[in-house]
Amino acid sequence: MSESIVAYRSFVGVDLHKDTVTLAAVDPRGEALARLKIHTKSVGKIEAWLHALPRPSTLAVEAVGFVEWFIDRFRDCVDRIDIADATELANRRGKRRKNDPNDAVDIARRLARGECPLGYIADEELMQLRKLGRHWRQLGSILARAKHMMRSILLAANLRGPKLDGASAQRWLLAHGHRLKPVQRQAFRNFLDVIQLVEIHRAPLRHVILKAMRHERFAPLAELLQTVPGIGPIWACIIIAEIGPFDRFPNADALEFWAGLTADMKESAGRTQSGHITKAGSRTLRWALCQAAVTSCHCDARQEAIRQRLIRRNGGVKAKANVAVGRRLLAILYAMVRDNKPYQSGPRRNRTSAANKARARKRRKEAA
Repeated sequence: MSESIVAYRSFVGVDLHKDTVTLAAVDPRGEALARLKIHTKSVGKIEAWLHALPRPSTLAVEAVGFVEWFIDRFRDCVDRIDIADATELANRRGKRRKNDPNDAVDIARRLARGECPLGYIADEELMQLRKLGRHWRQLGSILARAKHMMRSILLAANLRGPKLDGASAQRWLLAHGHRLKPVQRQAFRNFLDVIQLVEIHRAPLRHVILKAMRHERFAPLAELLQTVPGIGPIWACIIIAEIGPFDRFPNADALEFWAGLTADMKESAGRTQSGHITKAGSRTLRWALCQAAVTSCHCDARQEAIRQRLIRRNGGVKAKANVAVGRRLLAILYAMVRDNKPYQSGPRRNRTSAANKARARKRRKEAA
């Protein structure tokens, strides 16, 4: 047990829900000091309860999607605050009956023993950068969904259609909209309005992200990451914000596990089987890594050769290969940051030329 743990006189475990919060405090021996279950709106009573505990005190709150407000509101009420890893806690609890008081006490006692699996809490500056990246992804999801629906409309009408950005789709609708039935034309126009609105909002958001990445804290790391073909300012922002300090991970394997890109190993009857990836970490980080990795393969012939080999190994399933190259890119980024060395690119790949050759081969095969 470390000296920092021995120094604390009270250990608080928190089980947080949307409407209620349960807090349990124990002393260094694990004996109960106090317990409170209250509505999340009663922040004054929670503050008074925390201030009444013996000081110095430390608190761990089980990780949930809306934990940020709790950390911001009560950070100053204790001497230290941490996030408890919910997945690891569930694994360690085993078959013990799960309820709010038991969960809060379990976190507090594990914290007192120094056995509580803790996560990383980003500082305010890094958290704001993370919010920018996640907002960009959310807008991108809306954009992708609208484009998917527009392609469905065009396929139903057996039309090739335009490139589905706001300007191109608007010109196509004005010139060829009469080829769609009235209901289809109205639906296409509605989705076009969605795309144009998202594009309007993404333009200033991009400027905000670029300005944030010029900050002296993030600029050197962003410049290093952008030496990788396919990683631009947006991907660099998301990767930096979601990971935080790279040196908090002892090796690339730990970073890959934290990002949820490692396979979930299942054991049964003495056999070990590799399953799907765990998806335990940030969904936004996995999205950015896979997108950047595929773009990098379009520019780097060496990386594309690796991707094509992974596609063949996975029976032609490109999605699995894209996840694999995303994990590989994460390992490369870790090594780059650890050694402070830029990316060593392979032979340059001309994607347009490769696409034209593929189309020519397809036409020859059809003609034969």
